[in-house]
Amino acid sequence: MKVVKVTPRGYCLGVVKSIKWAKEAAVKYAGRQIYMLGYLVHNKHVIDEIVNLGVIPVNDFKLNRPALMQTLPDNAVVILSAHGGDDRIKDVAAQKNITLVDTECEWVTVTKNLIKEYLAKPDYQIIFIGKHFHPETNAMLALSPSINLVTTKQEVDNILPNLDPTKKILITNQTTLSKIDIEAIVKKIKTLVPNEILFKNDLCNATLERQNAILNLDPTTIDLLLVVGDERSSNTLKLVAMGEQIGIESYRINDKNDIQSTWLANKTCVAVTAGASTPSIIQLEVIRYLEQI
Repeated sequence: MKVVKVTPRGYCLGVVKSIKWAKEAAVKYAGRQIYMLGYLVHNKHVIDEIVNLGVIPVNDFKLNRPALMQTLPDNAVVILSAHGGDDRIKDVAAQKNITLVDTECEWVTVTKNLIKEYLAKPDYQIIFIGKHFHPETNAMLALSPSINLVTTKQEVDNILPNLDPTKKILITNQTTLSKIDIEAIVKKIKTLVPNEILFKNDLCNATLERQNAILNLDPTTIDLLLVVGDERSSNTLKLVAMGEQIGIESYRINDKNDIQSTWLANKTCVAVTAGASTPSIIQLEVIRYLEQI
């Protein structure tokens, strides 16, 4: 089997830093109760590795992150995810004397600061393009109840009654979405509202580079695309969708064990890429498995 190793793929710099800081915290605070609030990154293999260091994962999708923090013991250590967190978490940490290890990706921080800047401008209103219930989206929406969330082109119509025709609009977005989806949503908004619009595309460089690498694949020579990544990973799912959009049969897999023989029937060339939080060793196992066929 011919294997096309799509580049770039796998870990982005933000994920590398988050994992490094989490591992360092496990060593530095050994002997104390260390919790991971939500998923550090969206990859089961990474989470298992951190948990094996003695870190306790805490997830409850019925509670927001500040409320979840309230359930943790005083004087604990809490590792925050790379996706960004609700700023109210810091208030809870101060109340409970909790030590925070903030692994927020710098691209998420840039988006958060941008939104804060424009929330302070009385002549602006904000539209955020993001995935419902994604931790990054939740972190942005926590900044103000006035932020309008849009996930799809179809949802644009729902926010129109909320928009003030006398105010300008800032549109920004989650860092791990599909650039194609973002552009389509922005285009629809611009056709429906007369307001002056400022669009700040905060898609991170790593996400954009990985998406462009998929869009540059030749569907006439590649029979199959396998994207190695977790089902919770937004950027992973978007890579699968992009492969399908250019006409390549595409599947997401956690690791080599997910590869189905029926996918490979009558295939001679398969491309392999990976989400931004997928460990290199998992990718290499997939590539070696395919090369031996």
